[in-house]
Amino acid sequence: MMTAIEQLQPQLTTQLAQTIVRQQVAHAYLMVGEDQSQTVQLGLWFIQALFCQDLHAGYPCKKCNHCRRIAQNNFPDVLWLTTTKASLGVDEVRPAKLEMEQSGLESSHRALVVQAAEKLTNASANSLLKFLEDPTGQVVTVLLATNSTMILPTILSRVQILRLANNVVDQTWQAQLQKEGYSTQDIQILAAAHLDNDLTANLAATEFDQLKKLLQHWFDLLWQQPQLAFVEVGAKINKQVNQRPQQKIWWCLLEHLFSQALNQAAMQQTQLAQTQSAVEYFLQAKTYWKSNVSFENSLEYLALSMEAILQRS
Repeated sequence: MMTAIEQLQPQLTTQLAQTIVRQQVAHAYLMVGEDQSQTVQLGLWFIQALFCQDLHAGYPCKKCNHCRRIAQNNFPDVLWLTTTKASLGVDEVRPAKLEMEQSGLESSHRALVVQAAEKLTNASANSLLKFLEDPTGQVVTVLLATNSTMILPTILSRVQILRLANNVVDQTWQAQLQKEGYSTQDIQILAAAHLDNDLTANLAATEFDQLKKLLQHWFDLLWQQPQLAFVEVGAKINKQVNQRPQQKIWWCLLEHLFSQALNQAAMQQTQLAQTQSAVEYFLQAKTYWKSNVSFENSLEYLALSMEAILQRS
């Protein structure tokens, strides 16, 4: 029988189960969802799967000794870091890091779950960053947050980002998009990129298809010929994507593509450092645009940064 979180988040639970079966579990994840309860449920489900004594195709049994004790927060190799205060400071992060440096007591690995990770201060996030970059032993870190924009870019570039589907609006929104002529594939892209109805309300299906293709072409150029990507910003993109709502959609879709690239690099353990650097520059470019640097200049900054990354590799 499927658990509640498996029914609410079938795509993510399937994805995580497959990484466990394939032994491709990353060292750090960020689970982001508007519904804090669901995010915690998914984090708990994943941790139980990592330590389950009776796994079924990567899914936790929820009944074994480990699963039950993890649910009761009574398993020594799993630490939940949370706070009722407004922020999560260095004084709380440091002891957690020290504990994670110890060997597992009942298993060969350990797990750290940081709840409400958006509460991390810059100092505590930087302290955690060093741990994420070079964990001691077999440790999986899971950050839970309702908003990824509150997380430092350097943290975002070093974790696999899993965005929970918003089940409240999905069915109505998807039905409306289908009525307006959006393909099933494009609806899936919109959902994965977390583009809401307010952004897509005035964007026809044909316009979105053109925007998507333009972006995919430019994203490929970034990785293969960043000099041409730089030229295309002024020659083509800035002319076609000239309204701020369109630009916001562009950034959301671009973030989705970079997130996919980072997840793939982490799973395959190929070009991971290069991809992490690329994600950091993307996040910086997006921050520039949000701070009213022009769309054209922000994209040109990203293209130049990608050229520098590729030259170093």
